[in-house]
Amino acid sequence: MELGKILKFIVLKTTVIFLIFISTISFGQQEKLISRYKPGLLWHYNGLRPLEDSRLHKYDRFIIDVTYNDWLSNTHGNISSSWKSIGFNANVMFEKRFKKATSFSIGYGLRYGLSNVYSQHKTNILHNQIELCEKETTDLYKHNIFRENSLVLPFEFRFGKPKARAWKVNVGGYIGYGFPVQQITKFRNGDRTKMALAPNFGFRYGIHCRFGGRTMAIFTAYQLSEMFKQGESVHPIQFGFSYSLF
Repeated sequence: MELGKILKFIVLKTTVIFLIFISTISFGQQEKLISRYKPGLLWHYNGLRPLEDSRLHKYDRFIIDVTYNDWLSNTHGNISSSWKSIGFNANVMFEKRFKKATSFSIGYGLRYGLSNVYSQHKTNILHNQIELCEKETTDLYKHNIFRENSLVLPFEFRFGKPKARAWKVNVGGYIGYGFPVQQITKFRNGDRTKMALAPNFGFRYGIHCRFGGRTMAIFTAYQLSEMFKQGESVHPIQFGFSYSLF
């Protein structure tokens, strides 16, 4: 196994362990009122910190998003060419609830994201400017994969029916950092190459929304910031489903 793959595996594994550890010690809550409507798989685990007011049930504290990813280019439109453009987000969230507003709360936390965009497009880099180009008949590659890891701080306004949470609408945004995009090129003969798109614009901010009920929701996100510092104007977009573990 290559050194780069080993390091990437260690980073991803450490991130997952860290998120689970934080959720264990920070988001525990204890109920004095028993509810028959359990919002997630791990709701029965109370953790180490009891609620000051057990009536203020907390929801959506650890959320997994499975998403279809695409890039929207001002020149080429959407560039994804395969259903394999799949990614995921792992969200560890705090929730602030209010006694006088049982159907409204505020969520904030930490999100790790991995996105993959399969495309027939290629990139040309000249003087630190990145341009997307159409695939030509003389090109020997099969397709490109644009892969990005990101770490952002999400925040959202949460609306939902109290207690049962039979429905919910979470609207918010995020701000954080996107690591350099990796372009993985696969050729027709089975070979593959990888390079980092160096003029990547690391600062990230965007908007997102979840609409659903209890543990499941439809998820969508749009990145308002540019993907690259110079050159092609590209904005990532995501569609998918969210599952709240607790």
